[in-house]
Amino acid sequence: MDPRRNHRRAAVPDRGGLVAGVAAGALADRYRARRVVLVSQALLVLAFAAFALLPPSLPLFYMAYFMLAVLGAGTMTMTWSRAITGWFVAGRGLALGLSLVGTGLIGALLPSYVGWLVSHYGWQGAYLGLAALPLVLGMPLTFLFFREPEEAGVVGSQAPAVDAIGHSIAQALRTRCFWQMTIAFSVVAVAISGVNVHAVPLLTDRGVTPATAAALAGLIGLAVTAGRLVSGYLLDRIRGPLVAFGMFGLPALACVLLSVAGANVWLCGLAIAVVGLAAGAEHDIAAFFCARYFGRHHYGKIYGLLYTLYGVGAGLGPLLAGWAVERAGDYALALHAASAMFAVAAALILTLRPPPQLERREVAA
Repeated sequence: MDPRRNHRRAAVPDRGGLVAGVAAGALADRYRARRVVLVSQALLVLAFAAFALLPPSLPLFYMAYFMLAVLGAGTMTMTWSRAITGWFVAGRGLALGLSLVGTGLIGALLPSYVGWLVSHYGWQGAYLGLAALPLVLGMPLTFLFFREPEEAGVVGSQAPAVDAIGHSIAQALRTRCFWQMTIAFSVVAVAISGVNVHAVPLLTDRGVTPATAAALAGLIGLAVTAGRLVSGYLLDRIRGPLVAFGMFGLPALACVLLSVAGANVWLCGLAIAVVGLAAGAEHDIAAFFCARYFGRHHYGKIYGLLYTLYGVGAGLGPLLAGWAVERAGDYALALHAASAMFAVAAALILTLRPPPQLERREVAA
């Protein structure tokens, strides 16, 4: 079977997480992120364990997977980053990057862990092994060490002015800044997911051997981790729109390079790694911008909505890339479209302006 035609099955959006993202953020704003994370982790334990009891029914499996995403929404980026943005001001960018590195590392290690579980205990045992992770590791660490500064009795005297202003979600929705960010991050998400999900067939379509293509696709995980650290470090030292322009502008060139590199392994690997850097930087930059421009009072709701909207783009990317391949017969059209999307997003971010009451502070920074 042609792997290019599996995009509809392999790239179904995480609809449950999208549905629950805003709700999880709102709960974190009201009841503190720590409580939301602990409850969500407990529900994840039950949800993973329930998979081991499922009868052989595809509709039930899809329903259970949807509920897994809903129940686990409290462990997504908006809860963790809400606390990080409270504790850190001067080093906020790097702190956000470091806090998100764990997802990349777990993503790299988890397939081997699941494979070992399946080989020794079957698929039911694998789900029970997954349930053990939040129970044995996640919940104890969250309970012992995860706090927001308000819970620890830290007064926000060193918080930036935007934190004191604290836009509501209704106020954020009335700003050009929010929608410009939303369009930029959504377009980037479409381009990133389209390239990353199709990485192996894309490379083989260029003439790279399947084994080499799989090895090059493995660079994505490393590049995602590097992208989070690099973007976080730069956000603390350079104006945010300039950092984002670089992180989203370079992949535009990388996609052009992929379209002309043929079977050159070094050029293909370089291009794939650059797109991976953008994938790692996107969440870090979005979280940083939300805190900087809209404050922390309603951070969970605002970032939860932004996450949901650009999450839709991440779900559509592989579908649109697959459609382009079916229309054109190869990946050239998809790569040119991705390049254009990266360029549009970079331009939108470069021209980003903060809400009017913060414009003077942003210029001074």
